[in-house]
Amino acid sequence: MNDKSDAFRSVISHIRNSGFYNALNADLSLSSLFIYRYLLDQPNDIVNLQKDIQDLPFFPERLNASYQDEWIIFCKKAVSKLGFKDLSKLNLAFLTDELNAHDQQRLIDQEYPRPETLIALKKRFMCMQESQEFEQQFKQLCLVESLFSNNGVAILKSQQQRKIEDFIK
Repeated sequence: MNDKSDAFRSVISHIRNSGFYNALNADLSLSSLFIYRYLLDQPNDIVNLQKDIQDLPFFPERLNASYQDEWIIFCKKAVSKLGFKDLSKLNLAFLTDELNAHDQQRLIDQEYPRPETLIALKKRFMCMQESQEFEQQFKQLCLVESLFSNNGVAILKSQQQRKIEDFIK
């Protein structure tokens, strides 16, 4: 499921079926989990998501060794911090609504008031789907994931990785 639109549909489906917080588990594909991680990314955070994705060609084992667990933990903390651990069905429907998703007025003029953070998250979710930065990182992740999971491909250690391993010895 490396197609971006399929991954977005998968995330929406997980949120609708399990809730925003409960959908974050090891059953998610890495591409779907990346969407969550990117969506909840904070500027000037300790972990630089863009740098992590750029480093994948040099350290592809991180995808399976650490990123999945780290991203789930990061996302669960972020969802809890935002107060979205137990979103109402109405707010979940608002967050995952694809109909009229690009109608900015619809985000504000609802019969039911919505938290500003939820509106901001919805806007970010919509913008991500058109973002070149997101597209580039998503493609990088999918490429490395496909190469790393292919049994016919041997991953050679980079010079940088060999130096790090020699330093640790």
